[in-house]
Amino acid sequence: MNENYINENNIDSEHRIESVINDCKVTIYFSKNRNLQVERNVLENLLDTFENRMKAQIGC
Repeated sequence: MNENYINENNIDSEHRIESVINDCKVTIYFSKNRNLQVERNVLENLLDTFENRMKAQIGC
């Protein structure tokens, strides 16, 4: 990602999450502009994923 794109789109280049999924490097960058609806959706999805993993581990 180049510097112009980062500045034009108000991306926080220091605030990111990186992971490797099936030999593919995935990087998620965050915007400097908060969007509470997006934040709420992401948190709900994370909680759902966590709940599903816990159910799978205990066999419910």
